Amino acid sequence: MHVIDEHLALWSAHASRPQLRAGPTVQDLGGIDVVLASADHLAQGPFLHHLIQATAQHLDAFGAEACMPLYDAVLNGLRTNSNHAAFASATDALASRPHLARELGPPLTRALLARLQQAQDAGDDLAAALIGVEAADCLVQLTLAGITKAARLLGALDEATEDPAALPEAMATRLPRLLGVLDAHHPGAGLREALERCLMLDHTCRDAAFELALGDLRDALEQDGFASMAKQLRKTQNRLTELIILDPDRLDAQLYHAAIEAVLGLSAPDAPTRVHTAASTLSDTLHLYRDYRCRTRVPVWARPRQNDLIAWAELTVMLDGAAAHMAHDDPWYAGGHGVLTALLRAYTAHNTVAVLTDTPAAAVVETLVAPVIEDTFLQHEHRQRFLHHALAHDEELRHDPAAQQLHAALLHRTKSRGDSTDQQAGDQGKARRWQRLAHQLKDDFAAFANQTSDHVLDRLELGLRTHDDVLAAIADPKYGRLKARLLKQLEDSRDWIAGVADEFTALLETTIRFAYLCYDIGRKMGGSYTEYLRKRDKDGKKQKVDEALFHQHYREVLQFSALFGIVSSEVIDKAGGRTDILVSFGAVQFNVECKIEEGDSTEAALREYVAQAAEYQNTNVGFALLLALDKTVDAEGATNLFDSIWIEPVQRPGESEPCLVVIIRIPGGRENPNLLRPGPAAS
Repeated sequence: MHVIDEHLALWSAHASRPQLRAGPTVQDLGGIDVVLASADHLAQGPFLHHLIQATAQHLDAFGAEACMPLYDAVLNGLRTNSNHAAFASATDALASRPHLARELGPPLTRALLARLQQAQDAGDDLAAALIGVEAADCLVQLTLAGITKAARLLGALDEATEDPAALPEAMATRLPRLLGVLDAHHPGAGLREALERCLMLDHTCRDAAFELALGDLRDALEQDGFASMAKQLRKTQNRLTELIILDPDRLDAQLYHAAIEAVLGLSAPDAPTRVHTAASTLSDTLHLYRDYRCRTRVPVWARPRQNDLIAWAELTVMLDGAAAHMAHDDPWYAGGHGVLTALLRAYTAHNTVAVLTDTPAAAVVETLVAPVIEDTFLQHEHRQRFLHHALAHDEELRHDPAAQQLHAALLHRTKSRGDSTDQQAGDQGKARRWQRLAHQLKDDFAAFANQTSDHVLDRLELGLRTHDDVLAAIADPKYGRLKARLLKQLEDSRDWIAGVADEFTALLETTIRFAYLCYDIGRKMGGSYTEYLRKRDKDGKKQKVDEALFHQHYREVLQFSALFGIVSSEVIDKAGGRTDILVSFGAVQFNVECKIEEGDSTEAALREYVAQAAEYQNTNVGFALLLALDKTVDAEGATNLFDSIWIEPVQRPGESEPCLVVIIRIPGGRENPNLLRPGPAAS
């Protein structure tokens, strides 16, 4: 028996219960010299977590300088230990000792990220795949505790999910939940795209769809008006409906679906029936959900999510009351606000994570990290309106000091926000904003500016700014010129009418974004879907290039766009043939043909394909798209994107109006750019 094993056996036989929970000290393991001499045995074997526990206690007792050799042993174990159970126990021990994690610093982050990277290529090595997920889980906890920076973890997870199908299944299965937790606490970091890529696999699609639905719900609760909130809630509900069809036993999805149905039902013509049905469904589902949650093991950091049971119970009571009142004519002023607030509490509780962190006040404290959410609609005018109504009509509340105090606080917050906006306006520079006002007021601006204070001018300028202004500030001018050129040609057609123009523009913009993606795709990005874009992989093997992959990639891009619900592929019996892609805006349909050209991809040569695209539009409007995969790309490289998009009019005998086919040439089978050479000089 190894000397360390002997010391551990002796310690565990005599240790008290608190000592067993805290783990052995360095002295319990035989002293610092014995531990350092046995560092490899501790790091590589099943007792790595005991090494971490001993190091943490040594840090508390003797300080960081005395622990430097122990830090190296801990990091070595985290880098090289191949036992999944040992590694999982080690990361649990590390997450519960944030002061040690902070001391280990960037080398700890690098070690865990390296295990995550190694897991992506684990293949059939189940232990390596699961170790990578344990490393990611630990990094999530340390990130939410503020111990490690989020940027590297967010980037690593985004890179890991570039091609979820290439990941070991045991690893991929656990990633959507981690991505959802991080997305709730770091919104806008791009993790929704990672979750959307997980929708393509059977073993990840359910969890990914649920986490995306929660993201949509957060967007809804952040709206500043009920109309926009209701629109976003319907989008959330549709996603949940699809998930429930796919997985009828998904209780958490059923809870959110019933709650959203109740919120939307409050303003529906059949409100009494809808709210009563939703309340009954929510109550029945909650009983099953409570039983399921109480019998299911959850990670330590997710245990605060049990609080969502309380929030769901409150919501069922609220809806029962709403259903009882909805049949009466008198308004129930607390109804909508109470239901929305309860839904917000359920969402917040579900996404709250418990982490341990060190603070100046205590060495280690447990912190509940709630998701980031700006519930604008719930916090501002909406609450004031309900409170005004209550104070005016409810005798009990009219003279309630707490209600009066709340009213005063809301008014004060609104005033403070207004003052803050004024200050922000003054900081942005008047010259630029006055130019905008001058454009709006034209000849009257000079007199108006002389008679109006700077403060009022600034407020007016902020009022004039729109969402379009923000988009214009980040617009690509060359893309704008390309789009303007195409639209100018399309507008000349007599078919460019209401119900057609905006719809074709939406399809065209999405397809051009697809072209951007194809031009800029990396050699390791996109996985098997994008093999057709490269000539050879990093190992020098010839890539697979066929029309099916080309169709599939384009269709997947459409599926993850706003057009996801109206796209069909391989539609038969269309003008005597079969269309590659058909996009249907009701009765208005546009076909997209996908072709591969291996001989001549010049504009003149590609014209031979436009007749087929035009033929499929014989009974519809005169617009179509042709995607041409150019496999003639040689050592001179591909033609740039802006010279690879043009419109070909197809005018045939007996027709008074040409069909306009937008051709987009996509470079396929490209060489490594490092190997390219310039073409012959112009004569």
